[in-house]
Amino acid sequence: MKKQNKQNGQIDRRRFIGIAAVAAAYPFIPRIVRGSPGISLENPDSVFGGVQIGAITYSYRSLPGTSAEETLDYLLKSGLSSCELMYGPIEASAGAPKADFMQIMSEYRKEHPPEPQDSVPQGDRQRPRFQMTPELQKLITERQEELVTWRKTVSSMDPFEAIREMYNDAGVKINVVKFDTIGAEGMSAEELEYMFNVAKTMGARGITTELDENKAKVLAPLADKHNIAIGFHNHMQLRPDTYSGGPYFSYGKGIMSNLDIGHYAAGNKVSALSLVEELGDQGRLLTIHLKDRTFDGKTVPFGEGDAQVAEILQLIKQKKWDVECDIELEYPVPEDSDSIKEVRKCVEFCKNVLS
Repeated sequence: MKKQNKQNGQIDRRRFIGIAAVAAAYPFIPRIVRGSPGISLENPDSVFGGVQIGAITYSYRSLPGTSAEETLDYLLKSGLSSCELMYGPIEASAGAPKADFMQIMSEYRKEHPPEPQDSVPQGDRQRPRFQMTPELQKLITERQEELVTWRKTVSSMDPFEAIREMYNDAGVKINVVKFDTIGAEGMSAEELEYMFNVAKTMGARGITTELDENKAKVLAPLADKHNIAIGFHNHMQLRPDTYSGGPYFSYGKGIMSNLDIGHYAAGNKVSALSLVEELGDQGRLLTIHLKDRTFDGKTVPFGEGDAQVAEILQLIKQKKWDVECDIELEYPVPEDSDSIKEVRKCVEFCKNVLS
């Protein structure tokens, strides 16, 4: 761990020069990284008992910042030294056209409030479900096309290297990059190569996306070519035998699981503990999404549900697997709190379990 100047209100000279150089080279990357209240000037360390704890940056979706720098600020305030970085902050800071789909949907919901529904009957996640109007679909399609066009014009990975250096300097590893649409039907070879190159430049060991067999077929050869694993994320659809009885792993060694233990527990009414052991022993467990849910669908703070978060963390520690465990904050944030405070509570839970 690098020694840092701990004097209150100061950033050490080496860090300041490094960040300033990155910002000067790529002016679209904001210049302020450290020095905010609540951020230690010493690099964070969220490895507890040999287990790397991080967070998927989706956890900060309720906060206003959307750039890579602002997201880094949230991670540092949370005390985290690793993350699964969503593509949005990366591309926003690399100069992509603004395509904030979550903001577009948020504005739409203000005028067209949806009926809350849950992915589990009688559950309380209350995710909104609604039919998009043709106007909204047209707007989203236009933004997607603009983004795809921009990706095809990227001729240098230098802006992405600058982002990686900024994170490295702050002591935060980008373990995984999330590209939701990678491998989608009709995606060009050019765009696929772009996504793998971004992940490689970020220093990531893998790319996460949603569970889909057609994607596995398309992405397996590219995963082997780039030595970048594909981690399939699950919602409610994953069953105990989805991997053991299905074809996913047959497509290549680079096909792995980004196992969401909360969704698994709610969807199967059983903890993912045995599946974690099965996948871990096979070397097919890229990362875990840490969240706690009850068998009847409630999403709750760590330790209050049925997902056996503590037991799964302890198993990973015992087995000494190289599996990052990323917090995904989805339980309701109390009115007197915010996402950063709640992620910190999750970090503290993990630390106590693993110490």
